[in-house]
Amino acid sequence: MKHFLSQLHLAQPWYLWLVLLLPLFWIRLRRRASAVALWRSLIFFLLVLALAGPERIEESKVEQAPEKLERIFAFDLSRSIPEAMRVWMERTAKEDLALRPEDRTFVFSREVKEVPDWERWIRGQAASDSLGPERTSLEALFSTLSRLPKAPRTVFLFTDGWENQGSVERLFLSLQHSGLKVFPLIPFQRPEIPNVAVKKVLAPHRGMSGEGIQLRVIVENYGRREIEGSLVLKRSGELLKDEAVRVAPGSQIYNFQAALKDGPLTSFQVNFVPQTPALDRFAQDNQATAWVAVQSKEKVLLLGARAAENRHLEEILKRRGFEVTALALNAASPAPGGYAAVVFNNIEREQFSPAYLAEIERQVTAGKAFVMLGGEASFGPGGYRHTPIERLLPVELKEPKKEEKNRAVVLVIDKSGSMREEDKLLYAKEAAKAMARQLGEKDLLGVVGFDVAPFAVVPLAPLEKIRAGFGAEIDRLKAGGQTYLYPALLEAKRQLERQTASRKHVIILSDGETGGSGGDYVDLVTLMKGELKMTVSAVAIGDQANIPLLKRIAQYGGGLFHHTYDPKTLPQIVLEEVQEKPQSTPLVEKEFVPLPVRGSEVLAGFSSRSYPLLQGYIETEIKKGAKLDLVIPRAESTSPLLASWTYGKGKAIAFTTDLHGRWSREWIQWDGLEGFWGRIFGWLMPPKEAIPPHEVRLGHLGEHAVLDLYFFGEGSEGGLFRYAFSGQGSRGEGALKRLAPGRYQAELPLSAPGDYRIELFEERGGRSVGYPPVGYTLPFEPKAEIPHGEMNLSLLEQLARSTGGEINPKWREKAGKVQVVRASQPFRARLIFLALALFLLEIIARRVLSAGLFSPANGFFD
Repeated sequence: MKHFLSQLHLAQPWYLWLVLLLPLFWIRLRRRASAVALWRSLIFFLLVLALAGPERIEESKVEQAPEKLERIFAFDLSRSIPEAMRVWMERTAKEDLALRPEDRTFVFSREVKEVPDWERWIRGQAASDSLGPERTSLEALFSTLSRLPKAPRTVFLFTDGWENQGSVERLFLSLQHSGLKVFPLIPFQRPEIPNVAVKKVLAPHRGMSGEGIQLRVIVENYGRREIEGSLVLKRSGELLKDEAVRVAPGSQIYNFQAALKDGPLTSFQVNFVPQTPALDRFAQDNQATAWVAVQSKEKVLLLGARAAENRHLEEILKRRGFEVTALALNAASPAPGGYAAVVFNNIEREQFSPAYLAEIERQVTAGKAFVMLGGEASFGPGGYRHTPIERLLPVELKEPKKEEKNRAVVLVIDKSGSMREEDKLLYAKEAAKAMARQLGEKDLLGVVGFDVAPFAVVPLAPLEKIRAGFGAEIDRLKAGGQTYLYPALLEAKRQLERQTASRKHVIILSDGETGGSGGDYVDLVTLMKGELKMTVSAVAIGDQANIPLLKRIAQYGGGLFHHTYDPKTLPQIVLEEVQEKPQSTPLVEKEFVPLPVRGSEVLAGFSSRSYPLLQGYIETEIKKGAKLDLVIPRAESTSPLLASWTYGKGKAIAFTTDLHGRWSREWIQWDGLEGFWGRIFGWLMPPKEAIPPHEVRLGHLGEHAVLDLYFFGEGSEGGLFRYAFSGQGSRGEGALKRLAPGRYQAELPLSAPGDYRIELFEERGGRSVGYPPVGYTLPFEPKAEIPHGEMNLSLLEQLARSTGGEINPKWREKAGKVQVVRASQPFRARLIFLALALFLLEIIARRVLSAGLFSPANGFFD
């Protein structure tokens, strides 16, 4: 019924407007019975509908005979066509396009052949090596077809659209007049390809040497099943990671962490190794490489007498981005040539040969930097006098005085029972013997042992008197008892008070919890330091020692605190406390507040205008031509604390105090210390050529590598940029073309697979400014026949459009013209006949039937 109603149409529908006259008709019959009014209204409506011309229209399609066009089928059999697509090609040609025996069939890759047994070729039953399957040439195919006798032809083209030999685009114009109408056929879904490809390794373009970066590896599985294998990550040829993976169908992203190596470029190569090689058809695309331009850190050589004295400055410089080589010298020094700056930190002149000091002067003259800081070993009289280092320094060193001074040292050794463990007491005794070997004949040495009570193991006396029997006396010391330090410290004070040595020092070695009030210890060592000029150092052994107390003793006693878990280090620690020359120096030890000098170039821009207290420094004098940056105010004059100058092409700095806590305890705790030294080394380092923010991208387009240079900002507009490449036995250079504001491009003739290095230069003001180098790896030959994830729709659409064809045609509509035939069946006569019948039925009812229900007496027709 619904289908029937959809076929009804009115030839003259405007006659339906007569239906609006029905109300007038009803007024005329208002005195009649309702049945009569409805009956006659029905007759009137049927007559109006008959005038509108209702009819039933049926449509039918009649297919005309198709044009007699020669049909050609062309099948791409190159290696990039997977097995699944070959199966689809055969099925589509047979079932959808009804390939007939009279149709002509061609197979092609690099070469083209017309073959009657096309199915055998598609199934791989015929030897296809003669076609050159390692290449695809659509140009060769259509050149062959264009040489056929001129006639209208339909070409059904089965291919993925990717060609790596020739260019079919060159034939587009001639194909318009060839009589060929091309219909490319492609599957609606990408066919399964048993292949895994490492598409890309994403990494930052630039980074600092030693910096950790994140690598993102994009892997594509073209198949429809999961493939197991491993991802092998190499950094500049060095194996970093071999990770087992399961690559699901589609694109996958894997993340790796790695650090940049020193050098201008670091490469990160990722290779996929399948567990089952048959599931990975193409091995060429199993690897990708990312290159990172590495900005090498400025190298600083920090030389000191002891590692503890280097620690603070070493940490600061590393945080400021420098690569620091910090050495406590007791052997040959590394050559200074490979460093941007050399630092002498309170190290004695005897550690270096005259040739080494002369080499440092040559390096600074050529443009390097030199810094000297520390105490008597650096700036003391006689140390670096009449050496190349004295010439380098911006300050004059004082002449040495003739008088000789000696030292008095008392070792306070814990001999409680716990010192028996791990041979702690044995190593403490070895430390005492090492001390005896280190001190001079005029120096004084004493050893106080203690448990709950102190006793003199070796009474304080000059070494020239006790050296012979010192070892035997020390070996008599045995472990036992509890620990109580305070009386032993009083005994050491008592022995030192009776001596007239120029420097007096107490060194405590303990591994246990001691009795007594912390306040008593602080009061005692404060008295010893302030009034008696005795310094007290403490060495805590292991984690059972009273570390907070020993640290406070050293802090208020003006000495150093050490904490060690290895008793073997005791001899070295003790020796570090006394490795000083007993000579007179221009040493000034009292509290000073350094003052900045207005107009200092070194500290220009440094935010701090106040500096922490110092407890001492070495007095020097500023040289002519040098500049004062920080000074120590004195009653009659000022003395340099920080001085600087330019020496040849390089620069030199003198900082006449230490940085390990002897005089600079408050400096070490100062929040501005890192910024202070950062500003100093910022002034020392030579200025670098400003390079505007930019990005370099490298990719392959067709047969050429393409280099794109992008700038962010306006600083590079109008510049001339050049490139030079090298690698795989080839070299070349050229200029980049400006494509748009901030974008430059060049094609690089890179064809052999392998690694390449590209240098970029900008011609600026008559000189060449170098940019960070760029690396690029061509993983396989650009023309290699590999599968693609998608069809080359752009080329196929152009090919179809230029010949009047289309992609994936509906062939039944193309086979012949279809004519629509419409048949009309009118209903007008039937409606008129029905209206007449109803009218006659009323007359019969009125005239013939005069009785019953329809009689006039009953009023039905009145």
